[in-house]
Amino acid sequence: MVTLILSGGGDAPDTEVLDKLFISMLNGKKILYVPIAWKSGDFESCKEWFTSTYSNLGFTNFEMWTDIRDKKFDDLESFGGIYIGGGNTFSLLNELKDSKFYELLEKFLDSGRPVFGGSAGAIIFGKSIETAGYGTDPDSNDIELEDFSGFNFVNGYSIQCHYEEDQDDELIEFSKSKSIIALSEKSGILVKNDELEVVGFEPAYVFRNGIKTEFKVGSMIF
Repeated sequence: MVTLILSGGGDAPDTEVLDKLFISMLNGKKILYVPIAWKSGDFESCKEWFTSTYSNLGFTNFEMWTDIRDKKFDDLESFGGIYIGGGNTFSLLNELKDSKFYELLEKFLDSGRPVFGGSAGAIIFGKSIETAGYGTDPDSNDIELEDFSGFNFVNGYSIQCHYEEDQDDELIEFSKSKSIIALSEKSGILVKNDELEVVGFEPAYVFRNGIKTEFKVGSMIF
């Protein structure tokens, strides 16, 4: 069973429900934390943030990779889950594809183990990452990526993170050609194969055919 936890990208108090859910799925194994979307290169601050977030929940067993090239599936054997952090969505998608690490991610998901995506790490699993260019603080496509195709694990939806109501006009227009699930920093979705459940503290919103629809926590997105 493919299991994804996709977060709107909030701070530790905002994602507590999702983080606890992720921990419950690890079967006692450690987390692989991949912060490569954080293009400042300050991975030490990423490690400090992740350590603080998860140690407050009583979990300290993780390993951080900042280089995903030349990895093999056997290298993932000891991990119970993978956490892909936020940052620049365009460079993240490009690096996952270019390094072929996505092929390992796909096998990892097929093995039944969960993957957590936060912000950029969530957007890449949608149908298109064009949504990363929307909102109050859009990602810059400095690498001039031309193929915006995501990994399409969310029933054909694209994912918008850090959602706020002032983005509605933009998203309504965009949704006339693509269907979008918009997640605030306090919301997320649990993907189990073809089932999409809203999790977290706030609703998720679907933008489809120019119409906005609210889905409350605990409800299924169709």
